[in-house]
Amino acid sequence: MKYEPGIDGLRAVSVGAVFLFHAGVVSGGFIGVDVFFVISGYLITALALAEIDRTDRLALGSFWARRARRLLPAMLLVCAAVLGYSVIEGGEAMQRVGRDVGYALLYVANWGQVGQGRDYFALYESPSLLEHAWSLAVEEQFYLVWPIVLVVVLRVAGTQRVRSAVAGVAVAVAAGSVVLATVLASDEGQGLSRLYFGTDTRAAGLAVGATAGAMGLRRAHRSRTADIAGLVSVLGLVAFAVTLRGDERWLYGPGFLMIALLSVTAMWAATSDGIVQQVLSNRMLVGIGRVSYGVYLWHWPVIVVLDAERTGLSGIALGALWVAVTALLTAASWFAVERNAPMPKLTAPHRGVGYAIGVGALVVGATVVSAAENQRVDDAPFAIPPAVTTLLTSSPVSTASGPGEPTPDAELPTTSLVAPSTAEATASTVAEATASTVALPNRPLRVQIIGDSVAESLTSQQITEIATGRFGEVTVRNDGQIACSMVRAGKWWLLDDSQLGDPQDCRGADRFGDAVDAFEPDVVYLLFGWPGVGGGRELDDGSVIRPCEAGFDDRWRFEYQAMIRRFEESATVVFSSVAPPAIPIADRRPGTGCLNTASDELDGNRFDYSNWLCPDGDCEASAGLRSDGIHFRNSAELQEQVLQALLDQVLPAAGY
Repeated sequence: MKYEPGIDGLRAVSVGAVFLFHAGVVSGGFIGVDVFFVISGYLITALALAEIDRTDRLALGSFWARRARRLLPAMLLVCAAVLGYSVIEGGEAMQRVGRDVGYALLYVANWGQVGQGRDYFALYESPSLLEHAWSLAVEEQFYLVWPIVLVVVLRVAGTQRVRSAVAGVAVAVAAGSVVLATVLASDEGQGLSRLYFGTDTRAAGLAVGATAGAMGLRRAHRSRTADIAGLVSVLGLVAFAVTLRGDERWLYGPGFLMIALLSVTAMWAATSDGIVQQVLSNRMLVGIGRVSYGVYLWHWPVIVVLDAERTGLSGIALGALWVAVTALLTAASWFAVERNAPMPKLTAPHRGVGYAIGVGALVVGATVVSAAENQRVDDAPFAIPPAVTTLLTSSPVSTASGPGEPTPDAELPTTSLVAPSTAEATASTVAEATASTVALPNRPLRVQIIGDSVAESLTSQQITEIATGRFGEVTVRNDGQIACSMVRAGKWWLLDDSQLGDPQDCRGADRFGDAVDAFEPDVVYLLFGWPGVGGGRELDDGSVIRPCEAGFDDRWRFEYQAMIRRFEESATVVFSSVAPPAIPIADRRPGTGCLNTASDELDGNRFDYSNWLCPDGDCEASAGLRSDGIHFRNSAELQEQVLQALLDQVLPAAGY
């Protein structure tokens, strides 16, 4: 099989798109992974069939040994670096490194993401350093199964018809994957994580590439058709990379098939004489393409670790740092490890054993580290530093109640709820709240936190222990949902002018109802903290409603009151105001003030979260609590402080 530099150039463009996506530059750069899938399917199939043409057989052991030699050394190096960093960083990174390294090295990271309910397109405060390993898992699963399929097809069809038979099987796999993804995507109750990470629902790209590998890419010589088709396909991929969003359901099935077909066309143009081939065969692009695997492995951990908070950089300067560090690590990996990695073979069994020992040692070591850190966290005493206690408990809750169910055509009762701003008023308010205390149940008190990504960001594993240490036997459960809007219709416009749909649990009329009924809490704490920052909701008719407009604020207030009434049937409910965001871009979106005005009109036990976090509108004192100006930083120490301080306010408001 002839080496084609244009394909390496296409690899370079693809990994660049993924880099830009993870850097937050282009919303659809994730399609670079799909181009990789097509290239991998093509090359693996073409190489395997070339071996069959030469020898009338496919040596599975040698095939898998070549894959191990190409993939494992760099992956082992990255996982070792992640383990070392996690030990130094401590906290949540150390707690989960065992799971992350195990998923990555066993090449099941995609299904691990599905099992955890991870949303690849959500913004997590502390994302996994190996989150991108999901695509490598999909490819490795393909490398494991597809050669066996080729051997079976060879035995059934014979050497003369093996290519056409393999092409037929690949077309069937692609069609089956597209149909399955389309059917699942048509069910609004099906989460997109299952569709995005699933090997079966993402097999179309690999299968389309395999079809091309079986049929062969017939090189065109100075063909205008190749030029036109290649340019159209490349421009189409660029347009998708710039405009697509991962929450568009049409992608799952027909959309990813379209991207795969464009990728095959671009790959054909990259191997044919013409403009596209000349551009993609540029020496720099070819060089990047040769080491694209290393770029993919290293760029994501670099972006996560060297963030704006740690470096003090932003914009182009931060991006340049990411590129430079990724390039250095990629070069080191390529020259020191990847090029010199030994090939496992029967005549040198110690090599295969060495790879196995390396995988096992890292998986076991990471697991032991995580277990030890989790045990340390479980056994650690909990105390809030006095300075932090003073800051976090500086503003109180206020309570009010009023009868009546909200109705769409009725004005909600208006209650003036102005929270005191001094410590003396805080003590007075809490004393009033606890004057009519609720009798404790004959079991640990149950507190359930419900809300959007601000609530979700309070994900400390010791949440129950924190509450117990302060109030006695208390069980706390956090059911916050990223992107959960109090206004259910339509989709959010986000700060970067992209869109985001609500999770399924947040769409129904009885949102969170099943979770509350199952947990049977004594106290429900509602914390919806970021809607005023968004650019508004695009409704099904295409119109956009924004905070500070009656169409938005009235819906938000009505839905909030309905949720309060629903959970008051079985628990004491404390609801929060909306904190002002401490990010510059939000200054152009004054929605939090309008929503706080709307929350003043709600009936029930209200916690002035806004004044608690930003006394008298000054958020500077609490800036260290929130990494992005909205969500809480995800560190064990901070979570302990924030949760205890919050419970100090919320539980007395509920009468405990």
